[in-house]
Amino acid sequence: MTDTPQHIKDLQLKIWLSKPPMERLKQMMEDNAALMQFWSTAQISNNNLQDNDAVQDSPGNEVI
Repeated sequence: MTDTPQHIKDLQLKIWLSKPPMERLKQMMEDNAALMQFWSTAQISNNNLQDNDAVQDSPGNEVI
């Protein structure tokens, strides 16, 4: 992100590095799992929207 000032980024890094390695690993794995769940949900939602658009745009169906 470009809107975070450098001094804040430095503080965040200092806090992150002050944590034990196992805590950082655990947090990274939890964040990764949450991110994968988000993308999975977003993909399902996107596929549902595309399926609905395909049904509405098919011949014989009026698009409102």
